[in-house]
Parts: sequence; C-alpha cells; structure tokens
Amino acid sequence: MTTTEKYNIKKVIILTGPTCSNKTENSIKIATKYNAEIISADSLQIYKNFDIGTSKPNKVQRKKIIHHLIDIVDPKDEYDAWKYMDESRKIVRSSKNKLFIVSGGTQLYIDVFLNGLSEGISKNIDLRDELEERIKKFGLASLHKEIIKVDPSLSEKLSKNDKSRIIRYLEIFYSTKTKPSEHFEKNIRKKFDDIKYIKTSLNFDKKVLDKRIEDRVQAMVKKGLLNEVQSLLNKYGSNVKPIKSIGYKEIVDFLNNKTSYDESINKIVINTRRLAKRQLTWLRKDKELNWFKSYKDLEKFIEKFITN
Repeated sequence: MTTTEKYNIKKVIILTGPTCSNKTENSIKIATKYNAEIISADSLQIYKNFDIGTSKPNKVQRKKIIHHLIDIVDPKDEYDAWKYMDESRKIVRSSKNKLFIVSGGTQLYIDVFLNGLSEGISKNIDLRDELEERIKKFGLASLHKEIIKVDPSLSEKLSKNDKSRIIRYLEIFYSTKTKPSEHFEKNIRKKFDDIKYIKTSLNFDKKVLDKRIEDRVQAMVKKGLLNEVQSLLNKYGSNVKPIKSIGYKEIVDFLNNKTSYDESINKIVINTRRLAKRQLTWLRKDKELNWFKSYKDLEKFIEKFITN
C-alpha cells in the first residue's frame, strides 16, 4: 500500500487549471489514494459562508480528506497574498504528512507559496481609497498609464486590466518614493526550498470546458445560489469583497431588479467563460506546468513523482 511514510522529503502536487477543470474532484481522488492533505489555492473559498458560488468541497469531502485554508476569513476582513504564503507554508512545515496537494486556480496564491514575496509594504487604506476613487472617475487605464511613466520596465509585465497589482505598485511607489521594480530587486523573494513539487493541469477542449461551465452554473442554481446570495446580503451587505465576484454580483443585480433572472444566469455563464479564457492565457505562459488530456495520464505522472 502506498503511504507517505516512505517518502524522505515533503512533496507537493500543484493541481491547477481554469475554472471548472475538475480540480476539486481530482485532488480528492489523488489525496485519497496517496494519503495526502489538500491546501486550497482559491481566493474565494477562504471566505466563510460563501459556499455554493465558490464551489467549495462539501462537508462529506472535507471530512474524508484534510482540507486547509477553506472557511478561514470573515467576509468583512482583509486577507492578502502575504498571509496566504505564510499560512500555506506553515501547514506544510508543521504537518507530519509528507505529501500535499495545492489545489486551485488562484495563480497568485500558487506563485507566492512556491516563490515567496518580497518584504511587504504595509497597506495604506487612505491611499488605496484615493486610487479607487480615481479609477471610478478616470478609469483603470489612467492608473496603468501612470505605472508606465513611473516604472516602464515593470509595466511591460503588467496587464492593463490587473487592477489589484496596479493599485499595489502605485501604493509601493507613493509609500517608498522608489520604483516598484527597484523595491522588488532590493527585497528578493524567498523560494520554498524545503519541498519538491510538480505543477499539473487537465487540458479540456474549449467546447467541452464551455459546456462544463454552463452545467456548473445550472448546478449552483439548483443547489440554492439565489438563497445563498440573499442570505449573504442580509448578513454582510453588498460591499464585502467576495460578493462582488463572479456568480454573486450577477445575482445581486437580479435581486436589485437591475437584470432579469435569465439575464443574470446567462451573465454568470458568460463571465465565467471569460474568466476561464484569461486563466488559460496566463497558464499557457507557465513553462513548469504539465498538461494532460485525461485523468489517467495525470495520475500516472503524479504516481511517478510520488514514488521516485
């Protein structure tokens, strides 16, 4: 029987991919077979009470396999990549287990887990509020143009639609009076050197993935997505971060009579497909990522990694 006791070093399987690519189900299969713990790399599943719209593993699945970093943050509280890096690495270092699956599609979380972050600059809430107001008045493009002026070399690697990083880079610039790229050079990221890892993903045909997305949206509705959103609005209001994410914001618009029911469901499908497209564009650039057309091929690759 294969168990983690015979491994001499802690190993990590990164199981990622676009939304609706079977990450949850496959991670549970692998964890069950090889006695692994699962660390979620999902920036929405960290929030308590946001269940259906985030497609969290259910209670039975989480009772069967140890899951980490799910339901750890109150929706009103802040959570950032630094905390994720610290907490995810601590789990691996402190656990007696030697095999872990980092499962999810939040590439920032996966990146900081593996490669670390430079020393942090504390968040400046007043400055962030000011930048948010500028976005409302002049658009995100205006801040992206400012990054180009402030730090041309860094802007080449930055998407003009990456709001969180644009705000963060300007925050660093105004807080330190130095270019963000110079700040990063002075504060070298520390890789997680205590592990061996592989990065994997299933590769679905676009038509198949589109159908999977539509099926998932319909399944979420049947499970009670509308009731979940209404309950969350009653409890937290409409300004908490996770309620503005795909699957929630569209239902909020319906409940506020801004769209019809059919329009809101269709928008979830469309926006999720757009998200999957963006995720795939990003993932295709990752030279470490191993793609597989079937679960069988994926498992063979993982088994070889585990046993060697």
